[in-house]
Amino acid sequence: GGVGKTTLAKAVFNEICGTFEGSCFLADVRSKCLDGYSAGLRHLQTQLLCKTLETTRFDVDHVDEGISLIKLRLGLKKLLIVVDDVDHESQLDALVGERDWFGSGSTIIITTRHVNLLNGPGKDYEKYKVEVLSSKESLQLFSLYAFNNPNPSEAFVELANMIVSYVGGLPLAL
Repeated sequence: GGVGKTTLAKAVFNEICGTFEGSCFLADVRSKCLDGYSAGLRHLQTQLLCKTLETTRFDVDHVDEGISLIKLRLGLKKLLIVVDDVDHESQLDALVGERDWFGSGSTIIITTRHVNLLNGPGKDYEKYKVEVLSSKESLQLFSLYAFNNPNPSEAFVELANMIVSYVGGLPLAL
């Protein structure tokens, strides 16, 4: 973690969400499913339905009912959905199972540390791997935040380079 997958997904979401009939950013799916797996998925399904249908009340009693409601209520809508920090295939199955669950032109963005979840039969996802920053990019980012300048002053070059080297190109660590 820390390479910026969620930050990038949020930026894309905020930029394009206005071009869809509805949108929903399901943040931090992994941790929401830690305490009571089924309860977490039901909560996320409810959140998806409420946000995309712009309502405040939806009751999902079990995951299979949530899947049926998602298919029934969202099947004709052009939606933007972000499913952030997925770590298990059942999370995808319960939230965005098949393309035909959503209307034509819908876009689903999935962030995960486990690219294998996006591979396999029937999974023709377009993938984008977020790369760590180069040493030069890391130094510029660190210097912008630390010194309000993309280049460190001469007195801090060695220290800045040590910090950048230590965090290994992870923007969130900078």
